[in-house]
Amino acid sequence: LYDSSNKVYTWAMNIVALHAVRSNGVEYPWSYAIWTKPENDTDKKQSKLDLAWRMLLAVRKQVTCRLWVVMDRWYFSKPFLLQCESENFDWVTKAKRNMQLFRRMIEPGTGRERFVPIRPRDLIREVYPLLMAQGNVDVASAACENIYVKMPKTSVNRRGEPCTKMKYTPVAAVVGKRIKPEDNKATTQPTELVDSNEPVETEEPAAEYKGAYLLISNRHDAPSEVMGAWLKRWRIEVLFRTAKQELGMLNCHSPNQNHIHAHMTLLFTAETLVRYLVWEQRKTADEEDCTHGQVIRNLLCVRCHARQAARTNEPDLIVIDLDAAARHCASLIDKFWPKRLELTWFDPENNQLLRATA
Repeated sequence: LYDSSNKVYTWAMNIVALHAVRSNGVEYPWSYAIWTKPENDTDKKQSKLDLAWRMLLAVRKQVTCRLWVVMDRWYFSKPFLLQCESENFDWVTKAKRNMQLFRRMIEPGTGRERFVPIRPRDLIREVYPLLMAQGNVDVASAACENIYVKMPKTSVNRRGEPCTKMKYTPVAAVVGKRIKPEDNKATTQPTELVDSNEPVETEEPAAEYKGAYLLISNRHDAPSEVMGAWLKRWRIEVLFRTAKQELGMLNCHSPNQNHIHAHMTLLFTAETLVRYLVWEQRKTADEEDCTHGQVIRNLLCVRCHARQAARTNEPDLIVIDLDAAARHCASLIDKFWPKRLELTWFDPENNQLLRATA
């Protein structure tokens, strides 16, 4: 795989991850899957799109409300997008430079409907003055009307046979630009935020003009919600950064896939607890908020001592003495610490069989 930070190719694995951002502000890693290359050419190859769709189906079994799926431009596959729409998912992604877009126009004399091709870069250039005319905002955005793409639709021909035809489908086209303070004083061209995990040599680059980019979504009826959903996509990049720098994501050197799965499961479990505790502290106004790193040091790296309580009425009581730095995590420990902890031998119903190499 191509490492964008070091500009070299390296032996690595592909991880497809889902990061949940809820309306109340709490966010956490939902699930992950590891893409593996088939052993021989005769095996049916499972792509990352297949893994992503399987993970979204698992989400739909637990959550029935309408959800946004925010993805980078690598996942822009028309069959995959139609699958998302079939399960009540709204999608948004960044447009590629070679994406085929069409503008719906009505001829003045005949009233005939026409679809005129337009390049994404030209579309961004048209609304770019509207972006620069906006006031003091962090991210400027402008929606483009009457934009269509060709999507495959299943129909029946004259003979009664099923067939697939490409039909013009309306989409929401929103141009966005991150405004910097110096943009209001000079006409400098800021650099767009680039996904560090995206290979820059093997895929089509994004459509861009002077730092502005184009977003495509199926919510053509609500283009004002597209930019707000897209800005939450950067949370998953923060997730991987904190996982590598503070949770030891790269410290598993075992080539065994079971060991890697165990390492990733423990890592995402710890990240979920940390995210929940940070969210809990933000709701309390009289306490000082702890950063992500401070929560890890106070919760996961804290010193503790276990002892048996000398009480006659509760002979099985165990007391855990924690370091003084763990006082910020008291509410989290009180909510998730088990009321009863049993240490028993092997139980077929509650234990998982391990392989001989485990």
